[in-house]
Amino acid sequence: MEQADPHVDVVSHNSRSSRWHFFGNVMPRSEIVFFAQVLLVYIVVIVSIVNLTIGGNGDKLWIALLSSSIGYILPSPSLKLNKQ
Repeated sequence: MEQADPHVDVVSHNSRSSRWHFFGNVMPRSEIVFFAQVLLVYIVVIVSIVNLTIGGNGDKLWIALLSSSIGYILPSPSLKLNKQ
């Protein structure tokens, strides 16, 4: 009978797993998703502000992206901490 290797992580590589491997660390999936969402929204906000400052065509587009991004980030996403 084979014994389990103690150096092998038990964490599943399934995308629906509650814990993911991230840069060599095992982290909760919700934290990775939260920080990815926040990073993308901040990128959209910065690009919108830069394009509005520079001026040019498409001001309505950048204003809509900026206001919707700020509206998205203010009430959500929320980070739920597990009680252990």
